[in-house]
This record gives sequence, structure tokens and C-alpha cells, in this order.
Amino acid sequence: MQPQQQYQPIIMGQTAQFGGEPTPYAGQAVVMAGPPSQAGEVVGILVMVYGGLSIMRGLFNALAGPLMNEYFSGMSPEFQEYATPDWVYYLQGLSGIVAGVAFLYSGWLIQNFERKGIYFTWGILGITFLFAIVLATLMPYPVVEGMDSGSMRMIGVGGSVLAGLCGGGVCGLLTAIPLFMNNHGMK
Repeated sequence: MQPQQQYQPIIMGQTAQFGGEPTPYAGQAVVMAGPPSQAGEVVGILVMVYGGLSIMRGLFNALAGPLMNEYFSGMSPEFQEYATPDWVYYLQGLSGIVAGVAFLYSGWLIQNFERKGIYFTWGILGITFLFAIVLATLMPYPVVEGMDSGSMRMIGVGGSVLAGLCGGGVCGLLTAIPLFMNNHGMK
């Protein structure tokens, strides 16, 4: 038996000129697709909502944390040795506000179909993850019966790492949804 010759179709033609402007790829076939997927807009809005919630969380941490310390110290004088220092609340509040503003900006970029907004969001998630680990490491831990402060620190840092990996990983994947679309329209 002889192998059969297979024919391949050849598409021939000329590119069409739209209006009076030259095509951006002169001499090449222009493929027109449907409108871009709206996943970029939806994810951008979700990132902006997350940014707004981060700002509110930061303000709440910075204002309510020290007030709660003061309130509980008035109820029981021994509470002060177990209380989280006020500077921790202020740093958490500041990081929440700064990250929230950055999330608002990156969400706006994603909503406008700019790919760098997704990269900014991933960067912000990574920086806040690292900052949470550093803050959990620097925070003073009390000595509790049966445990020293080193064990409490390891539990706190381990919890921060686990929560950051799970939360940041899920948020990072959700942010990347527009890139998974066939016609995402991201610039």
C-alpha cells in the first residue's frame, strides 16, 4: 500500500481596510473576535471591594484595639500583662490602610483590563503576607501556664504563615481568573 497524499487547505485573500486608517498589521489577516470577557471587570470590582474592606479593617484596628485594651485594663488590672501592645494595633491598622489603598488602585487597573493590575494585586498579597509574619514574630507574647513565650511565638508565627498561605493563595487564584479566559482582553 502506498501512503495517500493528504491535502491541506490554503486560505487566500486580502485584508480588509476599515475606514480610512491603515490596519495595525498591514499585510496580515485580521481575525475579529467577539467582545472581551467581562471577568476582568468583575474581578477588578471584587479587588476594589476587598481594598475598601481592608481600609475599614485598618481603621478599626488602629482605633478600637487600644480602646479595648484600656477598657479591659479598667475591668481587671491583671489583664495588662496579657494584652497586646498598642503599637501592634497601630502597625496592623497602618498596613491595612496602605494595602487597602493599593488594592483599590490595582482593582481599578484590572477593571480597565490592564494586566499589570493583576501583578500589582499579587505583589500586594505577597508584601502583606510577609508583613504579617514579621509582625507576628516581633509581637511580645505572654508566658502562659505550661508554655513559655517561645512556644506561643511559634504558634503565632505558624498560624500567620498558614493563614497567609491559604488566604493569599485563594485570593491570588481568584485574581488570576481573567487570565484563564480565552478572550480576556487584558492589555
